[in-house]
Amino acid sequence: MLGVGGGGGGPATPGPGVSGGGAPPAAASGLGGYHQSAGQLTVSGSGDISPVIGGPLGSSSGPPELTTTDYLTGAFLGLIAVAAVATMFMTAEYRRRLIRTTLTASPLRGRVLAAKAIVIGSVAFLAGLVAVSCAAVIDTDVADHRGDFVFPVSWTTELRVILGTAALVAAAAVLTLAVATIVRRSAPAITLVIVTVVVPYFLSVTGAVPAGVANWLLRITPAAGFALQQSTPAYYQVQAPYSPATGFYPLAPWTGFAVLCAWTVLALAAAAYLLRRRDA
Repeated sequence: MLGVGGGGGGPATPGPGVSGGGAPPAAASGLGGYHQSAGQLTVSGSGDISPVIGGPLGSSSGPPELTTTDYLTGAFLGLIAVAAVATMFMTAEYRRRLIRTTLTASPLRGRVLAAKAIVIGSVAFLAGLVAVSCAAVIDTDVADHRGDFVFPVSWTTELRVILGTAALVAAAAVLTLAVATIVRRSAPAITLVIVTVVVPYFLSVTGAVPAGVANWLLRITPAAGFALQQSTPAYYQVQAPYSPATGFYPLAPWTGFAVLCAWTVLALAAAAYLLRRRDA
């Protein structure tokens, strides 16, 4: 869609959410003009057209342009709280010397770890789902009242972002539980999770590191799971700064989540092995 001015024969300008040739609306090139005659409007021009998605790509003169992902940027703060709870789920038993009682009641140590992982993962998923759903509903309503342009996405995409963020929180909780089982101390466990999950994400989306470094961080670290939050596709025929700082991730949503799951499975396997080998 293109927006045009009030008189005939003037230059065409992109409307909200549209860019010509990959440039912001104010600097769009390749747009010719428009002509209105006999109730018909003819727009001429050349170049690729793609949505302008917030950040550096957004219009500096119009209202903000938001996506579903923008409502969930605070998820990494929630992960820190979840990590603290998941850590205590295991380390509290070591600190209070209750782990021996637990393992005496259930000698199959692998089953104990699996039960804890199921409980903390389920609780984290439900809590994340409620929080994310509320954030999406409330922020959408606020954006509507403020007159902000919200880039529309399909209901399947929005559902994937909401459920995916909840799954991300659950996987991070299980990963934290496994790390806590390995190190047996709360502070080191929380620190390790923050360094491997939260810090790479934060450095990438804030542009604190070069785009190339950010792309690698979001490929090989557990922070790759945040790719589930990408709600808009990259239009590769249009030149634009597609990077984590503008809401685009190097891996496909479920591929990034698979990287997080792989780290979680490896950590659980190591935790189960050490739980069996070490004294309580």
